[in-house]
Amino acid sequence: MRAFDISIGVGNGYTSKQAKTNASVGSDVLEKIIDVYRDLSPLWLMTGEGPMTIDPDKSSDEPPLEYGNSIDDIIENKIKRIVEDQFKEFSDKLDNFPTLEQIRQEIQNNLKKN
Repeated sequence: MRAFDISIGVGNGYTSKQAKTNASVGSDVLEKIIDVYRDLSPLWLMTGEGPMTIDPDKSSDEPPLEYGNSIDDIIENKIKRIVEDQFKEFSDKLDNFPTLEQIRQEIQNNLKKN
């Protein structure tokens, strides 16, 4: 771990101490890790989700995720993606929700039966 600490510019034993005490790593340290290890996925580093590494040579039809230049940017972009996904899910459910006219008609039909 000493070599890793040196590579990201933190004090000797920093990551070992954080691991032993199950302590959080500061955003400044996360930014240093992302800066030094460019092929490491920031999303994986912060959440454990997705692939651990980014393959820059891998071609995909999906646009690349925007991570940002700082931890704040990464978190903001993650929140934005979550909100967009939730909005799309809500919109899809809303498309299947009955209209006011359909509800009115159903009430009238039920009243006629009684």
